[in-house]
Amino acid sequence: MENNQSRPMTRRIAPSADIQEMPQSYVVRLDIPGADRANIKAKIEEGVLTVEVLVDAHFKKDATLLLDDSLPIEYHRKFSLADDVDQQAVDAAYDLGVLTITLNKKQHYLPREISIE
Repeated sequence: MENNQSRPMTRRIAPSADIQEMPQSYVVRLDIPGADRANIKAKIEEGVLTVEVLVDAHFKKDATLLLDDSLPIEYHRKFSLADDVDQQAVDAAYDLGVLTITLNKKQHYLPREISIE
């Protein structure tokens, strides 16, 4: 095998995403395989949700790199938020390569029953 010691520059990729609207929230799921939870950065600023993740090589230091097709990768994605999102009520979890962000809706936008007297 050929010894390829030159590493490619970081590739920037928009991760696959699914967004669901629930009665009380929006749920965003991003596919980010191989990420370390500590390298996931998510923020909301001026009505925009930004997710950035660096997935770096997991090679042993004493190993000789023969092929490097997939790493390092920088995942980057931005989403404009709806007006009904409560930007202070956001939850996030990372499990099995999937980042799940729950954006709760503002209380006055939630559906409610109106009693008739």
